[in-house]
Amino acid sequence: YNTVQQKVKMSKGYSAKWIIASDGNLYEDCTLVVDEGKVEKIVKTSELDTNECKNVKDYGRCVITPGFVNLHNHLQYTDVDIKQGGIKYIFKKAYTQFRKHYFIAGIKKTSFVWRLADLLSKYFCLSADNKLSSFKKGLELSLLSGTTCVAQLSKESKYFKVLNDLPIKTYLFFELFSDSAETSKEEFRSIQKKIDKLLKQKSDNTFVGVAPHSVCSVHKRLFKILVKYCRKNNILMTIRISESNEEKDWLKYGFSDIDLLNEFGGHKKFEPIYKGVTSVQYLAQMDVINKRLIASYGNYLNDDDLKILKENKVALAYCPRVSENLHGKMLEFDKVLEFFPDRFGFGTNSLAFNKDLSLLNELRFVNKGQLNTLEAIKYLTIVPAKILRLDNIIGSLEKGKDADFNVFELNENEDYNSVLEKSRPDYVYIKGHRKVHKGKIR
Repeated sequence: YNTVQQKVKMSKGYSAKWIIASDGNLYEDCTLVVDEGKVEKIVKTSELDTNECKNVKDYGRCVITPGFVNLHNHLQYTDVDIKQGGIKYIFKKAYTQFRKHYFIAGIKKTSFVWRLADLLSKYFCLSADNKLSSFKKGLELSLLSGTTCVAQLSKESKYFKVLNDLPIKTYLFFELFSDSAETSKEEFRSIQKKIDKLLKQKSDNTFVGVAPHSVCSVHKRLFKILVKYCRKNNILMTIRISESNEEKDWLKYGFSDIDLLNEFGGHKKFEPIYKGVTSVQYLAQMDVINKRLIASYGNYLNDDDLKILKENKVALAYCPRVSENLHGKMLEFDKVLEFFPDRFGFGTNSLAFNKDLSLLNELRFVNKGQLNTLEAIKYLTIVPAKILRLDNIIGSLEKGKDADFNVFELNENEDYNSVLEKSRPDYVYIKGHRKVHKGKIR
């Protein structure tokens, strides 16, 4: 009896005018009951037994939603323009400027290739401490925006400990590059060792996958190795598909400005094994197109490609604002809804190419009435959670799941639909602990 009584007293309640639980229902004048960091139930506030909860926080006229899930992040690039000093930085900057001028000379500064090379140059010049600081800042900005789960893409394992020590859920996708059969084997062995080591050290909040960068920066040998590896270990893969005109040209002619970017990154030029095909057709030939794949961008996907992705249950990390910024083109939202029903979520990439890391702003950029409020929140929560195969612990406010949720305060003239006009919540909770209070990290 004492044990049961003690457990009951641990429960806490969070009352709100509206709760969007991403379970298909809208709850009005209800209380979210949390017990030891887990969702216990949602109950009418008027029917709440005060003996069940240790205390109840009444947020009044507000909306509670599950924490958001961001499907595509490069948080390491958050603060690449940070000011630095010292001889080492001066030499690094001079060296990268020389390399950039040597390899990328003649390319327009507004082009995708030049802008990406410029970003990599700036990142290379950062000190180890500044790289960590840049990454941590990205995590903080994500959390302030209501994101409680991120899919982070990086070649480096240095961020693993930072992620492992934080309560935010993270799917860490290791980026891979290769230019030959030999470098493919070396790259895979290196990543495999990192993954095997990290799997032994990871917390309950950290998950690991692989991210071959794109068709024009990964050799066919590495694709074949990764397909077998992911199938054997049931690991997720994410890859940029049909992102740029340069990618289209590379597949059509066997060369493009992408070759210069690869050389700038230290890789040799190589040609596609199939020419005159689309990215989807290219990857399908190597059995990469399957239900474990998360495609990102897809700016130049045609209907035939979209049908192949849909038939194979491929998911999409949709990054419309970065696509518009970098390429002046994005996959139309109506096409996303048609070919990826319940199989897409949003990504913000990084502040290097985006205004902010708010998923609500990303959604509002494309949603012109196609999705109502309940549907829209679903694509920020439970749907991307399912894509990452984490819907058993996050994505909705259902019994037994982690109490990761956002609280949005409303004005008197606003109702629950106004949540789509917000950029970020006022409070963010992870496992029942308040991590953001009035727009500040606790």
